Formats: sequence, C-alpha cells, structure tokens
Amino acid sequence: MKLRNEDVRKITEIKQYLLDPPVSFKLYDYAITYVNNAIIILNQYPNANDVAIYLQQLLEQLNNRTIEQEDLRKTLIQAGIEISKLTNK
Repeated sequence: MKLRNEDVRKITEIKQYLLDPPVSFKLYDYAITYVNNAIIILNQYPNANDVAIYLQQLLEQLNNRTIEQEDLRKTLIQAGIEISKLTNK
C-alpha cells in the first residue's frame, strides 16, 4: 500500500503519539481525536481496511470508556503497533 506523502506525515504523527501516549487524566479525550483522525486517513486506502476496522472498534471503546484507565496506555501502544505494520510495508 502506498500512502500519499501528506498522509504519511499525518499517520506517522498519530502513530508516534499512540506509541508513546502522555500520562494524563485527559488521555481518553486526546486518544479519541487521534484515533478518529487515523480512521479518516486509513479509510481512503482499501489495503488498510483491517487496521481501520480495528481502530473503529477501539474508538467505540474509547467513546464508551470501556477500557480501564490503567490499561488505556497499553491499548493505545498496541494501536500504534498496528499502524506501524502498515507504514513499514
């Protein structure tokens, strides 16, 4: 899959954020924005459908706050790893 340069820049920024999320009580709010932006970008690329679906499920969990606060950072790091698999191809 070949991402446009602008999308590579945006998705790399999102990936870096997810791989090293800040320690913050507002992490849910920050994460929702980043995950939503990643979904918007990845929906443009059919080969990224699996990761986009994964992120949509994660977004639903974030919106419903079904992920425990102590597990949230680990979950976001895993999302960053999933995005990394796309950008490293």
